[in-house]
Amino acid sequence: MKLLHLHVTNFAAVKSADVEFGRGLNVLYGPNDLGKSTLVEAIRLALLLPHTSSHSDPYIGWTGSEDPMVEITFETGNQRIWRVKKQFGKGGFSLLQESKNGIDFDDVERSRKVDGRL
Repeated sequence: MKLLHLHVTNFAAVKSADVEFGRGLNVLYGPNDLGKSTLVEAIRLALLLPHTSSHSDPYIGWTGSEDPMVEITFETGNQRIWRVKKQFGKGGFSLLQESKNGIDFDDVERSRKVDGRL
């Protein structure tokens, strides 16, 4: 699996973040309390835990305005590009989409079926 893009909103202290992953090794670096570990945790939650998991409770946005949302685009093979979107919290949802070109995505699974497919 090759990570391509990460978009996080309202996840703990991270109001909004976009990360484009390049070829090879990618390193998140910067001063303490910038949100590096929080972004890694967002990836873990989006790929491994259901949107209904109580493990996401500590990451509910500190502003309290909207539920945390994570969107990850990744590639598993030639022309096999996936995008998973998960919103955690009371209004949570999960969506898995697939694309052959990285631009046009089709819905594949929703809700609990997303975790089974991942």
